[in-house]
Amino acid sequence: MRKTEILAPAKINLFLEVFPRPSGAALHPVETVIEKVTLFDQLSFQTTPSEIELRSNLARLNTPANLAFQAAALLKDTYRIKEGVRIRLDKKIPVASGLGGGSSDAAAVLLALNHLWKIDEPVSRLFPLALQLGSDVPAFLTSGRCRVSGFGEKVKSLPIGKKLDYLLVLTGIKSPTGLAYRWLDDLTYKPHSSKMMIAALKKGGTTEIAAALFNRFQEVLVEKNKEIKKWRKLLQDNFGSGLLSGSGGSFFVLLTKKAAAIDLRRVGTTKFSAVTTAVTTFVL
Repeated sequence: MRKTEILAPAKINLFLEVFPRPSGAALHPVETVIEKVTLFDQLSFQTTPSEIELRSNLARLNTPANLAFQAAALLKDTYRIKEGVRIRLDKKIPVASGLGGGSSDAAAVLLALNHLWKIDEPVSRLFPLALQLGSDVPAFLTSGRCRVSGFGEKVKSLPIGKKLDYLLVLTGIKSPTGLAYRWLDDLTYKPHSSKMMIAALKKGGTTEIAAALFNRFQEVLVEKNKEIKKWRKLLQDNFGSGLLSGSGGSFFVLLTKKAAAIDLRRVGTTKFSAVTTAVTTFVL
């Protein structure tokens, strides 16, 4: 019997553009800059004779449909592993929040079991399996900040200079990703490029980075979802900014010197009826 543990970080999208879905394709191509932040799910693993078991602090996640379970099953089947595993998932990243928790959990399972089951493949060999699980999963196999393009298969690590600080606002709003993509199909727009964001990150100034923040989903969801519109206004009023992560409904604010001076406890208890937490860039 062998054991191991791993942290699965949440992500925010510093930049996210969605391109029109090609004819015959099931997914929309995207271009995004992903930042891993210090909000984590924790997963622990213990080998078993043959079966895969999953237990979480959230009972509704104890199902074979969970991406963490699917990742273990895919790895076991691909490499014909006879052993099983007991997975304990301590869920801290809100479900369906735009923070990539399920995808991060799946990547963490691939990384942990690659070691625990003594498969010992290079991480690059796990990318095709990750892509089978979801378009966001390969990004979590990559340490630190990265640029993702295509259908999630193109992942490029980006250098991290100084760590950035953010206020993460967990609104509790569930925003269905499929519906958000369908709403985007009704829009006509000229796609943006991540070049300005990547240049700003390279330079390292929070003012430049804040100016380059962008999420195409925010444009449509602010108009379609009254709750998201309300949160966007509250963040604008209090911080002068605030960007949706993924397809929502969590927001984040890049903490510049001016914003950092605001009493986050006051914001969390009076202005917002949601959990607010300070997070920072996470590097493995």
